[in-house]
Amino acid sequence: MTNIAKKEPQGGGKHQLHNVRFYTIKPRGIVSLAYSKSSKCLALSRETPVIELWNLEHTPFLDRVIHLAPDCPVESLAWAGNRLFSADLTGKLIEWDVINLKPRYEHSPTGNALWSLDVNAAETEIAVGSEEGHINLLSIENDEITYKSLFNKQKGRVLCIKFDKTGTKLVTGTEGFVRIWNVLKGTTLHTMTLSEKDLIVWSLQFLSDNTIIAGDSAGFVTVWNAENATQIDCTRVLDKNVFALAVNEKEDRLVCSGMQPPLIRIFSKTQIRREESTSERWIKFLQRDAHKHYVKSLLVIDGQIFSGGLDGILTITSSERTQAHLSQHAPFLKGSVASLAIAEKLLLLRYPNSLHLWRLGSVVPQDEEKKKPWDQPIGASEELLLEQPPQKLLQLNVKESNFIQASAISPDANWICYSTLKELRLSRLKSNPLKVERLVEDLPEELQPASHIIFTKQGRLALLHPQSNRLSWFNLKEDRVIFQNSFDLSDHCKSTISHLVISSGGDYLVAGTSDQIISVWKLHGKQYKHLLNLPRHRAGTTALSLHEDHPRVVVAYANGQLVEYDLVNRIFTCETEEYLIPDTRHHSISGISLDPRNPDIFLVHTETNLYVLERNQHLEPKEHAVKGKTKKLSNGNRSSVGENAKGLSLKTQLPRQHLVHVSRLSANELVNVSISTNNLLAPLPPPFQRKKFAAS
Repeated sequence: MTNIAKKEPQGGGKHQLHNVRFYTIKPRGIVSLAYSKSSKCLALSRETPVIELWNLEHTPFLDRVIHLAPDCPVESLAWAGNRLFSADLTGKLIEWDVINLKPRYEHSPTGNALWSLDVNAAETEIAVGSEEGHINLLSIENDEITYKSLFNKQKGRVLCIKFDKTGTKLVTGTEGFVRIWNVLKGTTLHTMTLSEKDLIVWSLQFLSDNTIIAGDSAGFVTVWNAENATQIDCTRVLDKNVFALAVNEKEDRLVCSGMQPPLIRIFSKTQIRREESTSERWIKFLQRDAHKHYVKSLLVIDGQIFSGGLDGILTITSSERTQAHLSQHAPFLKGSVASLAIAEKLLLLRYPNSLHLWRLGSVVPQDEEKKKPWDQPIGASEELLLEQPPQKLLQLNVKESNFIQASAISPDANWICYSTLKELRLSRLKSNPLKVERLVEDLPEELQPASHIIFTKQGRLALLHPQSNRLSWFNLKEDRVIFQNSFDLSDHCKSTISHLVISSGGDYLVAGTSDQIISVWKLHGKQYKHLLNLPRHRAGTTALSLHEDHPRVVVAYANGQLVEYDLVNRIFTCETEEYLIPDTRHHSISGISLDPRNPDIFLVHTETNLYVLERNQHLEPKEHAVKGKTKKLSNGNRSSVGENAKGLSLKTQLPRQHLVHVSRLSANELVNVSISTNNLLAPLPPPFQRKKFAAS
């Protein structure tokens, strides 16, 4: 627990901060990456049955998640414009509806496991490689998937597959061989043999200058001329297993990585002159030590290298020498992972297949005579001794094939509610002795699976049904649940609702969607009526919050902007320029916590830092401040901006490791939940140890 000096209206004060470091989810390894240039969306598949959609238009953030059937993790991903395709080891080729997050078309080309797929440059055909050595060509024209042809069967599973830029040739990699195919006839043009027959080709690239690059299990990267199948170059870049290759858009940078060592090595295409002849070769240019465990997939997007592997951390670094910044995004669960019962100081933590209930620690009380005056500068902190350490009270588990998508504990600590993808469970929490009693009888049929679960201070329960965007309200009595009413939010929120907040008095409801709509409803009697939509912003919404005693909503966007909107006067009362905090160029703002005693204080956090911001009254020249207005706020009407709209200044920041949640326990107490990198990587095998020069 930590004391933090913080500026108060009276001129001094401090906050106590509970540092929760015992939340650790198991690493979920990254298997495949695919990028859509048209929608600026990165699709990411993991070893668990999930596809994550990351918005890269501004600062990267996890926008949407597609949950797959159990035991169906995706092996390969590809985009055709805004259409996303996946291939898995159950033999299914699936096109996904990325708006409603469900399958659009399903196809089983061979009935065998599918290892690889690729879309041609014209985005009219898709090629799929299978376990038995089959290569299927399918047409994706006219917004459909139709069978086109089956290539001659080859020996061994097709682990990687790539079209050339014209779409007339196809290259595949198997154990011991690289083959070039005629797409029209489905026959082999050339077969290139590796140095040893038991070597496995893990990765391929087919460049526009008609060269093929392959990475194999011995750590070699080999370059061939696709016209006559002659070998141009062969370089050992790793000791073992080049799992991933990527090239930039200009095709003058080659990036490779894999298993031993898990370094990202970058090569530059360079002209080599020997006597009177000139040739192009890939020359070592740069390397990045970004991972401790093996890398499975690589992409180069606008000069940035996106990589992922066994540790499950999405890592972004530069392919240029002049920029060495590295940002890491841990494998967080989408949505809130923590919920507080303020009355009893209980913390409910959500894991993929379980819930853990903890009692927070308490500080050793100090005698009034021994208390030291707090005269530390703003931002100073001190560690406090705990009289009672945090205590784990109980653990609720679900089957491994299920996934808990939302959970919450009521403020009075009497109820626990959680939802898997298929069912919702509501339990009564009783103390002395502590036990959980699940309600199973006389439950309303409206108690359906929910993506958002909210308990109010008035003893009510709100559930958002993700398929219909319908919000249902329930009254909670002693061992009884009474359905009250439901509201259809889909008229104003047609896309997936990613953020949902309800004011402490229950009179305002704010929802943010993945298509950058923020809608507000107001309670009239017992019915919510749509009040307004905030002007649509060009950047995605990353965090939402409501003031406790003021009808104002605070929004954070992916371009680092923060705005505050007055719901009564319908004007912006605070707005900032892009990237108010420099770190938000690499990590978006993922949470906003407001001070009930001082509406001019804003606590925001990214994955790496907790920041204290203050509304500008009189700017001091030494403070890091931002201007009040910006013309880039939105595409809406600028008349909605108040004349006295103010900006924010940065007061202090606290560095954290993989910060996932910050919330307020009381007026002067905060709880932050973070994941230590060491704890995150602890379940993995020991990292590959690399000998270094002059090191023992």
